[in-house]
Amino acid sequence: MIILMLPLIFLALIRFTLNNSKSDFMRSTVVGPYPRVGSEYGKGLRKELNRFYKGEGDEGLIRQLRENLTREVVQEMTSVGIDLPNYGLIDIHDELTWPLESVEGVDFGGMKKTFHTNIHYREAVVNGLIERTKRIVSPLYDVAVGEYTNTKIEIPGPYTMAKHSVLGDGAPYKNIAELAMAYATLLKEELLDLKDVPMVQFNEPSIIAHGKDHSDIGIVPELYQEMLHGVEIPTAVWTFYGIYVPNSLKVVFSLPVDLVGLDFVWDPNVADLLQVLSHDKGIGIGIIDSGDRGYIGLENKDDTIRKLNKLKERVNFDKSYISNNATLEHLPRDVARQKVALIGEITREVNE
Repeated sequence: MIILMLPLIFLALIRFTLNNSKSDFMRSTVVGPYPRVGSEYGKGLRKELNRFYKGEGDEGLIRQLRENLTREVVQEMTSVGIDLPNYGLIDIHDELTWPLESVEGVDFGGMKKTFHTNIHYREAVVNGLIERTKRIVSPLYDVAVGEYTNTKIEIPGPYTMAKHSVLGDGAPYKNIAELAMAYATLLKEELLDLKDVPMVQFNEPSIIAHGKDHSDIGIVPELYQEMLHGVEIPTAVWTFYGIYVPNSLKVVFSLPVDLVGLDFVWDPNVADLLQVLSHDKGIGIGIIDSGDRGYIGLENKDDTIRKLNKLKERVNFDKSYISNNATLEHLPRDVARQKVALIGEITREVNE
């Protein structure tokens, strides 16, 4: 019997070795919504959505086009070696307040500029108690998982959503701290319903965003303690669009998450701050420019690898990811493809 089982034991040992050897390498991921237009599915979706807004579109066709575009986007990422893609977020209306479409107590006001960029978000006007009415995570996430199991969920964090909301006359919340805690409670309810998710990433650009008030970031640790208490899914917090100071890094590294995403494009000097920061977290190294300030060129691969190699003494590569610094939605689709391919190529070469 033992002799008969030897081949199975040997195969199990091979799988164990392969699975665990992968943990010796840095991985790759992509941050933010992916450009929609730039393929036949993308063009078809834009055309049908324009018809829909005029009262002429076909909802079934829109759903089918979104599903096909999601599969296409995930394939674009994974075919060039992205280890942890998102689902492309091709159905969201903006990257800052979209989860609030699934709640009572919120109306959407006018369009506002997203930080310094040329894209916009809908200001959330809170007029009642925040209560979830349906699942926040898009059905397109399930479509993406059907294409590639190791797909992460990406969502705005409670602090950033609160910073992009206003309290209306009917709001039961007195200030941003109470509102942000209500959003944290809302997201916790969603998290507790999730199963078999490789990672949930919370985007919190408001912690460091250039030109914005950061005096209240001291409320963030309590938000995440409440939101993630009892949650067993791996989690990450991503920050971008600004410069780090010791206090902002202290806040993000105090959060009970596995991975902290940092913007090395806006602030290359964050590498020096990491040298004096004691932590055991993985780092999301946002080193590929997303084009949020108009740059659409490709980084020099060898220069980028040299920069990454300098981080080895300050960053635990085993737990870390290479990525773009922020959403690729700023870029033409063909440039986004090239950027994603570059992330995959750099990751492979760093691991050699």
